[in-house]
Amino acid sequence: MKKNFLKIEKIELWARVGVLDHERKLGQLFNLDILLWSDFDECSENDDIKSTLDYSLIIQKVKSHSKIFSCFTIEKYSEEIIKIIQIGFNPDRIKIILTKCRPPIDGFNGKVSIVKYFEK
Repeated sequence: MKKNFLKIEKIELWARVGVLDHERKLGQLFNLDILLWSDFDECSENDDIKSTLDYSLIIQKVKSHSKIFSCFTIEKYSEEIIKIIQIGFNPDRIKIILTKCRPPIDGFNGKVSIVKYFEK
């Protein structure tokens, strides 16, 4: 496994994910952290953007997808994010942490996260 990875932190997403009707209709705030393993040697040597993972495009694709996607569970949503990254950018390994910032649970003021991995 490669030891170097790219880390993208605190991507804010407004997504329509949840069991309650209003969660899927109105949406709510999610935070996303992404870690991507790839071969960064060529980019490190040549300073060539084409030989690395363009994190601006990754962020753009994930944010665009959040505007059109709706589902019941954070588990399903996290799988969709993994697919977008894997198909569009083909890293060797992916780890994401998807956090629902304000789940509508009476008496609970915390956050709920799922951590997902993908490896070739």
